[in-house]
Amino acid sequence: MAFIVLLKILLLLFLFLPKIASLIEFHSIGEEQTSFIIDICKLHGLKSVILLYAESTEEMEMATMIFKYRRTLSREGVASTNLYFSQLHESSYYLKHIVRPYYIVVISNYNAMNQFSLATSTFDMSSAVWLVIFIYKESNSDYCHNPPGNIFHLKFNSEMMIRCGTENILQEWYSVDTHQIEINDVATWSSKKGINKMVPDFIYERRYNLQGLIMRATIVKGSLFTIKNKDGELDGIFGRIIRELCVALNFSFNVVSEVEEYGRWDPERKIWSGGIAELYTGRADISISDFIITNDRLKVVNFTLPFLNSKNVLVIRVPENLRIQLSSYFLTFTLSVWIAVFGVLIASSIFLIFLKIKSTTKCKIAYLLIDNFLEIWGIFCQQGIADFSYKSSLRIAYFSIYLLVIVFWAAYSAALISCLMSVINVLPFNSLESFVADGTYQLAATRGSAYYDKFANSKDPLAEKVMKLMLNVEKLPITDHEGFEMICKNWKIAIYTSDQVVGVENLKIPCNIICIETGHTDSFAIILSKSNPFIDVINFQLQKFIDNGIMNHLKDTIFKKKSHDVIKHQPVLLISVMPLILFFFIGVVLSTFILIIENYIIVHKEKNISMVDRITSIKCSEFYVKRKKCIR
Repeated sequence: MAFIVLLKILLLLFLFLPKIASLIEFHSIGEEQTSFIIDICKLHGLKSVILLYAESTEEMEMATMIFKYRRTLSREGVASTNLYFSQLHESSYYLKHIVRPYYIVVISNYNAMNQFSLATSTFDMSSAVWLVIFIYKESNSDYCHNPPGNIFHLKFNSEMMIRCGTENILQEWYSVDTHQIEINDVATWSSKKGINKMVPDFIYERRYNLQGLIMRATIVKGSLFTIKNKDGELDGIFGRIIRELCVALNFSFNVVSEVEEYGRWDPERKIWSGGIAELYTGRADISISDFIITNDRLKVVNFTLPFLNSKNVLVIRVPENLRIQLSSYFLTFTLSVWIAVFGVLIASSIFLIFLKIKSTTKCKIAYLLIDNFLEIWGIFCQQGIADFSYKSSLRIAYFSIYLLVIVFWAAYSAALISCLMSVINVLPFNSLESFVADGTYQLAATRGSAYYDKFANSKDPLAEKVMKLMLNVEKLPITDHEGFEMICKNWKIAIYTSDQVVGVENLKIPCNIICIETGHTDSFAIILSKSNPFIDVINFQLQKFIDNGIMNHLKDTIFKKKSHDVIKHQPVLLISVMPLILFFFIGVVLSTFILIIENYIIVHKEKNISMVDRITSIKCSEFYVKRKKCIR
């Protein structure tokens, strides 16, 4: 009987020995992995995690280990929950308020890896941070060090750290072309020293090589910022920037389409057009042209960092009625100048009274003040003094006033010439509001651009008024160059565009134009498809270009003005100075008229004096004759 009991015990031990060994192995592995997980949580400052594992025959052992993980995390102040791989999508419901959740994945065998692969096939792996722990490796497959293809559907911007069993090396997994996993050693871990990093903290400081990836690109034909040079290479500010990015990140592009328009949303047909449509439909990965950032576009494409800002302007042909306004002759006479002129007149007149009153007592003070004022005014009019005093004090005073007037007229002449040389454009409007109020101009914007959408899709009352002046869609120019040709042919059309467009070196405008600021600004950037995983690394590299000055250098080479493009002073036409000639003519006529009146008065006085003298002489002669007769 005892033998039978012993035999049963041995049989039970034989049957449950593998499970006991497995439990012992799970226990030993679980203890070490618990310390490792705690260090990871401390490193990233985690407050909550989600534990994922597979549904398997080892569910009891796995549940025990997961329970141990959660209990330890709770003691460290880290909230946690556990889910099966099949419940991965359900976790997004609980984590909708967390920007990037942290998942800890436990894989115990090949079957568990396949379950996790199936769960991640429809999950955005770049939306979370992952820690994958392979409990042990099966003898027939080293899937931790040599994973089969992109088993977890990773992207370039995915963040996944891997630990194989109890190894001290921590790896990083990601994928460039979505077909093959890239494996890099990023840190080491030990129970005594904790985690020791081997690479920079920021992800894109260590991921900067796209390994010759070829992106599908589209360009806008009429773009002034992206053109093709003689060698067929992309040039312009956007073309040169993308070439610098290709060198820095080791990728290239293949232009798969060239579109006419930038692209806008058609509310009637419910489709996008132009370059936006190429990315939205998946026909291209990147568009190398100058796209303006708008809210509608942000919903369907990704924008890089804006590296070109501009002011929106109304561009019109220079009006024909260029003239110098009458106010130009008085621009130099500010209020302070007028106060100084009359102050000198009054002060000098009063001061001369004190100098003259000592030498004469015949004239009244009022008469002296009037005489002095007329003399000083005559000096201002560059006339001489008829009776120049012999006294030194008066001579010094008059000489000082003469010098003051010479300096005054020299300054006025210089300022007047400067004002006359700066031709004033008599513009029909000087803002978007006055453009609408004027109502005599029509407005044009590049077809399919954000400039048109700014007014077409707006409910603002001013925008609705602008749309009444906008040309029909079929009459809008396709390119900026066509727009400038349009305003040069028809001076009653204004084009709404960017001031940066006007400053592009390769733009040839067939007429003289003038820009009127509207108070609106825009930002230009490169666009990529909405799910493109390379947007962050491109933004990181663009920021480096901005910080190290490469961006400013590229802008200077594109928007640099040539020496002969500098605005020079133009000669003043005769018709422009006609008001000044008229002033001189009126002065000459008035002076001549006054001279004639003075001469007439003088002649009349001389005649009266001569008549009086003649009568007096006649009377004297008659008196002499009578007296002579009396004497006789």
